[in-house]
Amino acid sequence: MAPKIRGIVALALLGALSGCSPSGSSAGDGPDPDPSAFSSANVGFGGPAPVEAAVVDEAMFRTPSQNIACALTDSEVRCDIVRKAWKPPAKPADCELDWGNGLAVIGGRATFTCVGDTLVGTSETTLEYGQALRSGSVRCDSENLGLTCKDDETGHGFTLAVSRYTLF
Repeated sequence: MAPKIRGIVALALLGALSGCSPSGSSAGDGPDPDPSAFSSANVGFGGPAPVEAAVVDEAMFRTPSQNIACALTDSEVRCDIVRKAWKPPAKPADCELDWGNGLAVIGGRATFTCVGDTLVGTSETTLEYGQALRSGSVRCDSENLGLTCKDDETGHGFTLAVSRYTLF
């Protein structure tokens, strides 16, 4: 990967770390899903059998709808969403930037983002529906119902879509 792209990914993930504490472990507009129902792919959407993930060192990508944009490294992922029909939980007092416009897996835990930038418009690479990317222990699966990213080492991750989100 080109040094410029690595720098963008590093900055994007650093932005996700800035100034806010992690949120609770799950939220959304329904009951918490049963964590035992999760596999390394298609978490939360009940999709088809897992697909083989393309392995990358780092990646910046968007979903086919261009509604979700992500930065993926071998231990973290941050995804920002443009249009959503849900609201994040209350903004923590220690977040001085924009709250809840995306989700991330940082330090093995899923959380809302507290950032002063956006990943939207930073990638020309599309993760097509039915495809997956893996970097290190982190995997993201794109489906027409939304995006799921998970750290296989910790089992924590998220689903992200217009109509709902889930942290697990």
